[in-house]
This record gives sequence, structure tokens and C-alpha cells, in this order.
Amino acid sequence: MKIEGMDDWLKKIETLKKEFPKQTGKFLMMKAEEVIAETKRNTPVDTGTLRNAWQRENGGSFRQVVYNNTSYANHIEYGHRVVRGKKTVGFAKGRRMLHKGILKVRLNFYRDLDKVYRNLIEK
Repeated sequence: MKIEGMDDWLKKIETLKKEFPKQTGKFLMMKAEEVIAETKRNTPVDTGTLRNAWQRENGGSFRQVVYNNTSYANHIEYGHRVVRGKKTVGFAKGRRMLHKGILKVRLNFYRDLDKVYRNLIEK
């Protein structure tokens, strides 16, 4: 006995099995690039080195890593003491550039992910 539509359904499952990892990886890469763009908008500029050093790396399956290799990036992100003549005279508040970039992208992340998966299922 053959169930009507079963062959089409099985084809769809096979397509999903192949396409799901590809589409998810592509989506995450795109979102990581959006985080970098937003972070660069929030990065203060003196020489441009800090702004231009934001990078993305594939961190394995379903993972992207956004980072900055400049030695002072953490100090700008989280804040630092202001020292003059071996005396602490204040504290420079952190700019939270990466935090702001992530928050901005997070607003639409799940909605956009839902769209990608709906399109994948409807193929």
C-alpha cells in the first residue's frame, strides 16, 4: 500500500537535511557581519585602527565569533582608569560598542531566522 504524497514528503525531508546546515551557516555569517557593521558605527575613531580591526571567524558548526585584536579594545569597550603622573585621576566610562551592536542585531534575529526556515520548508 502506498500513501499518497509520501514520495514528495520524503524528497522534502532529504532536501531539508542537506539545506538546513547550509542555510543556517549562511544566515549566521550574515548576522555576524551585521553585528560588525553596527559595532563599527559605535566605535570611537582616533586613527581608525580600532574600527577597522573588527573581524568575524567561523567558530565551528552554527557558531560565529566577532572579535577585535587591538590591544586596547577591551579598555574602550568596558572602560578604564585615567592615570596622570602615577595618580588615578578618574575613570573613562566604557563605550560598549560590541554590546550595542549585538543588541541591535538581536532585535530582529529570531524574526529573520524564522523567515529563513519558513522559506526552506516551503521549497
